Amino acid sequence: MSVQVQLRRDTLANVLANHGALGEVYISTDSKELFIQDGATNGGFKASGVRALFGSLAQPALAESTGASGETLTTGVTTYTTTLQLPAGYKFIMGAGWLVKTTITGITTVDFGVTGSATLFAAAQSPSLTAGSTVIYGQNQVRFDAAPVSLLLTSHAGTNFTAGAIRFVVHYILLSPPTS
Repeated sequence: MSVQVQLRRDTLANVLANHGALGEVYISTDSKELFIQDGATNGGFKASGVRALFGSLAQPALAESTGASGETLTTGVTTYTTTLQLPAGYKFIMGAGWLVKTTITGITTVDFGVTGSATLFAAAQSPSLTAGSTVIYGQNQVRFDAAPVSLLLTSHAGTNFTAGAIRFVVHYILLSPPTS
């Protein structure tokens, strides 16, 4: 007879809002991630990262727009500020890009960056803006942000967005120095 083992599980929001006993494992049912608990820290620590003896951390991560249709671009503006944010703290950004969900109109060249650095990923680029097209811009930069930052998509020519929907993504590694 086989033995079935079940671990504590809940939505990511509930996992991050609670903590378990030292060594207990939580599973996020919606993001499909494992979290190791230390008995005190809400959410515990993602099992995908590497934590050293004195608290240093390297953890692969990605941020991606939510919603079935991606983010609908605000029409009549030259800069779209995403709902997607990168977390505060140190991170090594490997790349960022998007999938066009609905053809983007009104612009032809773009700057792509974050709050405070509007061309971090790309300046004066002319990617395909038709539905189904994708792009990834390499970055390879360690960055520190004191607060979360939003992605920005700006019309380089100063024209306004007139239509479009897009799903953004940023691939990065969270970095933390020793804590003790």
